[in-house]
Amino acid sequence: MLLSEIDIARRLVDPDEKKRLIITPIVNAREQFGPSSFDVHLSTDFHQLENLNRPYIPLDEKHSAEWEAKYTKKVVLSADSKEGLYLHPGEFVLGSTLEYFRFPDNLAGRIEGRSSWGRLGLLVHATAGFVDPGYAGALTLELSNVGRLPIELKPGLRLAQVCFFEMSTPSLIPYDKKHGAKYFGSPGVRSSLAHADPEMRKILSPEWKPQ
Repeated sequence: MLLSEIDIARRLVDPDEKKRLIITPIVNAREQFGPSSFDVHLSTDFHQLENLNRPYIPLDEKHSAEWEAKYTKKVVLSADSKEGLYLHPGEFVLGSTLEYFRFPDNLAGRIEGRSSWGRLGLLVHATAGFVDPGYAGALTLELSNVGRLPIELKPGLRLAQVCFFEMSTPSLIPYDKKHGAKYFGSPGVRSSLAHADPEMRKILSPEWKPQ
């Protein structure tokens, strides 16, 4: 069931901690609540992907850290900065929401772009738009520009919206209890931790053979 703005507000003050949704800070409730979603703001930190003379992205943990340090440029803007980060056509950058979330075990979410920015060619996620029940942390934004002109990104812009879905039953293993919950509690931007997936060690093992 998709929650309305009334249901979202009720979840924020639910006396049962197991059912309560946490969103902080709420900057301006009048602006952020939509009929069936909640608008979120862009935070100050970005991970910008750089061009490298490399043939591929390594999957093993040893080389991933080295690769990330060279491939990812960290950019931090002040909240009151007059200049922003210019996202050029075809470029990709990781950002995050200003808001910190805590999802109860029976509530899932989905982050989507706002129409006004989508009409300028801004996409807010590549594939990872779903938020698991039990997740806590800021939400990562996978920002890309499919338009023809650069888009200036500034902290505080309402770029995205989150909608919430009540599950028929609480999750048996919510994200905070899941083994290998790599992004739990993230306060801001987190780069990919694909190398930490359990199947990577098997696939990269010299003894591994396709089934």
